[in-house]
Amino acid sequence: MKLFLRGFLLAPAMSLCLTLVGVADVEETIQKYRASFEKRMNAELDEYGNAARKARLNYVDSLKKVKGELSRAEKLKAAAQVLAEIELVEGGEDPGPLSPDADYRFKRVRETWERGLSEIQSARGKKLKTTLSIYFRALDAEKRRLTRNGKIKDALVVEQEELRVRSLPEVKAMAASAASEKEPKKPSEDLALASKGARADGARRPDLMIDGKTDHKTREGFAFGPTPCNFTIDLRSVRPIGLIRFLLYELDSRKYGYRLLISADGESWEVVGSEKKAKGWQEISLEDAEARYVRINGISNTANNDFHVVEVEVYEP
Repeated sequence: MKLFLRGFLLAPAMSLCLTLVGVADVEETIQKYRASFEKRMNAELDEYGNAARKARLNYVDSLKKVKGELSRAEKLKAAAQVLAEIELVEGGEDPGPLSPDADYRFKRVRETWERGLSEIQSARGKKLKTTLSIYFRALDAEKRRLTRNGKIKDALVVEQEELRVRSLPEVKAMAASAASEKEPKKPSEDLALASKGARADGARRPDLMIDGKTDHKTREGFAFGPTPCNFTIDLRSVRPIGLIRFLLYELDSRKYGYRLLISADGESWEVVGSEKKAKGWQEISLEDAEARYVRINGISNTANNDFHVVEVEVYEP
């Protein structure tokens, strides 16, 4: 609320400051306003930096937990990869892309961190846009007023200030980003559809997992099997995969435990996700992944001994 009020009151303050040309030279007035503008910009930059540092510390804490889990499981290579990531991030260096063979837990915490940084950057961009809009509106209003009063030289001084701000690196980067922004990319087609040639097995009524329908009732509309069990989708060829979504039975408060695996040949499987108490839609994003087979390993159900899958969706990056 404080940030909102401060932004809300800034425009009148700017206009008042810039209309005092009769009291002080226009350049002096702009200097005073510039100081107010830069103070706000610096405060927002500090806020952004603090949020990014907090996200980095949370990421390191999560990495240390993953490293402990991997060490206890005697997955020494995977643990060494996580340790290297910790050292890079703590040292303030860009860790670069993950290795394709990174453990799925490592991939998940990296994805969470990157998503958090993206959200912080997006919030920073919105605040910058608001601050600039307030500044430019005030400058434009003053420039028009001076022009109407025949004070062309003073109006040009105001215009030069506007050009100066537009040339700032961060402002130019934001303008370039807005100019190059394209329409949102449409999601790729679901590969895990019977109509696209996909096949499903390993459960009762496996066809229901790949029919494109998510409506289900207490006794119909889903594939099922006694735990532990496997539900396997065959995409019929190796495909690049960027996202796997699947819907678990969600008509009551029950929760499921599962592992999600992928394979290129149906023999060697990689675990890419797991949950102990899952409900409803599950989404697992992947990087640099290729597979022909997607498997849900149903482990537990808090309501009974069956595992229920309503629909599985697979998308390319």
